[in-house]
Amino acid sequence: RLNNDYQTFLLKDDLLMKTIALILAGGSGTRLWPLSRRNMPKQLLSLVGENTLLQETCRRLIPIIPPQDQWIITSEEHYQQVSEQISVLHDSIKVLVEPEGKNTAPAIFWAARLGQELHNEETVLLVLPSDHLITNEKEFQKDIIRGIAKAQEGCLVTFGIKPTHPATGYGYIEIEAKAQNPEQAYPVKAFIEKPNRERASQYLENGNYLWNSGMFAFHTGTLISDGLALCEKMVRLFVNCNPCDALSIEKAYHQVQSQSIDYAIMEKTKNAWVVPANFGWSDVGSWQSIFELCPRDDSGNMLRGQNVIIDSNNCLIYGTDRLIAAVGMEATAIIDTPDALMVCPLNQTQRVKEIVDEVKKQSPTLL
Repeated sequence: RLNNDYQTFLLKDDLLMKTIALILAGGSGTRLWPLSRRNMPKQLLSLVGENTLLQETCRRLIPIIPPQDQWIITSEEHYQQVSEQISVLHDSIKVLVEPEGKNTAPAIFWAARLGQELHNEETVLLVLPSDHLITNEKEFQKDIIRGIAKAQEGCLVTFGIKPTHPATGYGYIEIEAKAQNPEQAYPVKAFIEKPNRERASQYLENGNYLWNSGMFAFHTGTLISDGLALCEKMVRLFVNCNPCDALSIEKAYHQVQSQSIDYAIMEKTKNAWVVPANFGWSDVGSWQSIFELCPRDDSGNMLRGQNVIIDSNNCLIYGTDRLIAAVGMEATAIIDTPDALMVCPLNQTQRVKEIVDEVKKQSPTLL
């Protein structure tokens, strides 16, 4: 059942194009080690609440994008886990399997062509990562509706998050003026790589920079035509293949270059627009990011699992099986799994990569 905001939107536009949500679930990162592993990436984990990040991504879309119009794209390695998790949520959600991982651009062009084949060239493709955390669902749905509306005009739309601090772990989107009108989409002036802290502070002060969320709404006709102009070799492979035939797609993937949609299209197109958003977003890139977005107790601790906590403040304590006891800890992350324990200052959880590099040398089976 569609919510009231979307029903109002439908009444305003009787010629609403078909919208397909493509949920990217092929990643296998280890930034949340020791919980996240190659065979259990973060999108398949229940980090907050009972549902996994993937299940939450699909669930929060249902009021505006019905399950039969949600497509998840994943790898053969994770197909079974994805299918099992989604079957609990709804049996109408489609799961697509990539023949091989080639970054985001090939996945998006395949889905765009599939949307055109199954529906028509006026399809809008909403592209969302499966491993993001969003705390304000109502605002999220409103912003997604605005992005879809802009994409219907023939635009390529991204969603920019209003910065709350000078983050150095995100890319930025520059616009001409401060995003003061919450109902307006803005032309993208530039996409900017992850800055140092000094430059990130300048971006925050200037007010005309947004975090790059990696979420998009594409008019598929525009996406394909721009793709033929900007990365013709890649797009031609999908234009010339049968997007419904597994062997045809496998052949296209075998020949296509690995490339992100940002580099292939968004950084080059003249038709990039951004919808400023403010819905409590994180790409869950570190344990600290989970700590900052999740509810905490009166002592500022985020707790998960069995625990006994005494005189400890502003800690993230995450357990799976065993009781965790902590005394006199301050701003510390304690992550316990059946085969590995990690303890570090909360503000150094970005350094998990260094631990992973060492574990790779000593005990690669723990990754």
